[in-house]
Amino acid sequence: MTRLPHLFVPILLSGALGILASPHADAQAPVGNLEIMLAIDTSGSMRPAIEAAKSAANEFVMSMPAEAAIGVETFGDEVNVLTRPTGDRALLVSLINAIVTDGDTALYDGVFIASQQFTPAAEQKVIVLLSDGKDEGSMAPLEVAIAAVQGVHVEAISLTTADTDITSLSALGTVTSADDAAGMSAAFVRVADLVTHAVAAPPPTPAPTTAAPPTTAATTTAAPTTAAPTTTAAPAATAAPTTTPRPVLTSVVAAAAAIDDSGPPAAGASASMWLGATGIFGGLFLCGLLVFPRRRVSQARLGTNKPRSVSEMGKRTVSAVDQALERHGKRTDLATALVVADISTPPGEFLATVAAVAVVGGLAGFLLAGPLIALLVATTVCLCVWFYVRRTRAKRQALFFDQLPDVLQLVTSALRTGFGLTQALDAVAEEAEEPSRSQFAHVLVEARLGRDLSEAMRALAKRMNCEDLQWVVAAIDINRDTGGNLSEILNTVSATIRERQRMARQADTLTAEGRMSARILTAMPLGMALWQWRTNPDTFALLLHGGGRVALIIGAILMLLGTVWVRRIATSLSR
Repeated sequence: MTRLPHLFVPILLSGALGILASPHADAQAPVGNLEIMLAIDTSGSMRPAIEAAKSAANEFVMSMPAEAAIGVETFGDEVNVLTRPTGDRALLVSLINAIVTDGDTALYDGVFIASQQFTPAAEQKVIVLLSDGKDEGSMAPLEVAIAAVQGVHVEAISLTTADTDITSLSALGTVTSADDAAGMSAAFVRVADLVTHAVAAPPPTPAPTTAAPPTTAATTTAAPTTAAPTTTAAPAATAAPTTTPRPVLTSVVAAAAAIDDSGPPAAGASASMWLGATGIFGGLFLCGLLVFPRRRVSQARLGTNKPRSVSEMGKRTVSAVDQALERHGKRTDLATALVVADISTPPGEFLATVAAVAVVGGLAGFLLAGPLIALLVATTVCLCVWFYVRRTRAKRQALFFDQLPDVLQLVTSALRTGFGLTQALDAVAEEAEEPSRSQFAHVLVEARLGRDLSEAMRALAKRMNCEDLQWVVAAIDINRDTGGNLSEILNTVSATIRERQRMARQADTLTAEGRMSARILTAMPLGMALWQWRTNPDTFALLLHGGGRVALIIGAILMLLGTVWVRRIATSLSR
């Protein structure tokens, strides 16, 4: 292995001689080649709008000229290059239709890798970027992404959400905001028109390009395809490579820029040039294998050279938990329960955190008192978290049920002043109390992303377990089909719900004594057993052996049945 580096010297020399011997006239490349990389955000937050995004992307692909080569890339937790720029429109449509959403938003990694997919023959390079949020989980920082798109026209379509990072998108290229599915389609149409005009425009003459750097800058500004990235991202891009502490990535970007300035190689290059290039490539590749480990090279491509951290291991664990929940069909239910309980943690991260706390508590119990206490502590942690989520969800659902008449009164007042139903719900999202405010704001976001308003409200009624809201949605649907005064209908429904709530509160008052008796009768046997165990342990020990154990089991079963029976009697008249 120690002699191998000496063998690279003749390979490199032969490659250099081959390049020097090749005629320079063959390096002239044809002009007018256009390549487009379509980068689509597939994070979990894109799930409500992904179908509209795929439809708009397909329309964009089919509207492009036949000479334009298009590639497709998706970025979520990881970046997946579905295809490099190609002219096969059927393949592109099938790949776009198969896109699914999950994970975070590795925006900067997606931009960096998309900029590496263009062929050397591409004279006009365009990246069309669709995203709805800020970067989460990228290995490459923003400065690396800005440096990578130098010489590439970037069109960013931003689906407006609460997490949208317009500043970072503006640093990468021109940003077009889209508030809903229709806006997304219009943004793709705008980008398609811009690219079509760029193809129709005559290419710049070679004389100004080769004369001097100032002339080249002026020619680039005049071309629609190359002007936007220069004017939009110039301040951030020129400062970032100077201040970044990553010399490996900076040299790579500088080399790539030198290749772009010198022009692509000609298709009919001489055999000596190809032989020399192959020799240099082979020598450098073998040197890279010896000098740099495989993992280090792959990380250096993204501008990072750091070892695997605890945070990266945590992200992998959360991703594995999410996949397990998805396979068993529990992820949606857990996500709904967390949303209703006003817990903003994603399902996978929440479950992984609870498991970690349970494991740590179990280990502490094992070290202090043995395996039985460890199992008891871990089980107690899980049960306490489950009880907290269930209790919080039930309290917020009950509070939403109590607030519903006031919400309907607010909607009725807005309708009587001349507002539409959507504007009335917007007033609820601004003026109502929690949890009604956040829940109706969620309904409006779904409606703006293309979901039918009635379907969004039905989902809200199911999520909050509110049968009265189902009546409201039914009244709205009937009014939409038959017409009439919607404000009067909602006023009548509000009065009916308010009267039902009054009767339910009266029933709770009348059954309060019975419910308290049920709690006392349930707790009394447990308290007596604990008192006997502390004051008379010898007598209590008889229940743990022989017939005493049978009597204890029978007593526990009868107590459980009695508790359920008394509770059902006490709560039969309450809601």
